[in-house]
Amino acid sequence: MSDVRPSIFNDDTAAEDVDLSRFAPKAPKPAPAPPEAMRRLATENGFPSRAPAPSTDNRLSAVSQQSTAVARPDRRGPKSGRTVLLNARVTPRAHERFHAIVAEEHARYEAGQILHKPTLGEIVERALAALERERKEGGERS
Repeated sequence: MSDVRPSIFNDDTAAEDVDLSRFAPKAPKPAPAPPEAMRRLATENGFPSRAPAPSTDNRLSAVSQQSTAVARPDRRGPKSGRTVLLNARVTPRAHERFHAIVAEEHARYEAGQILHKPTLGEIVERALAALERERKEGGERS
């Protein structure tokens, strides 16, 4: 093959002048080893599987799965059903007042006066409900 590239715009160059013999399809890849052979090689060479050992009793495995699911502590707390983020700028005083109310509600929860741990979203919803009630009763105040 020559060092000069053929021009795609020149009709004078015949198609047989271009040597494409170097380009051939790739050889097919060999088939992967069967999973049984891979497991055997791994155990022979000291690479144990991370998968749990299969149980012969299906009832026992179901019970053990349930017990491990129950034994895990809930790190995030209970689901509140609130999924939309509300981000607002407030004054430092309003921020302090809001978190003081949240702290009072937590104290009520700890004392057993209410049965659920209040979330910030719940406090916002209750404040909105109170504002709507106030506006219905006496009209809007400035």
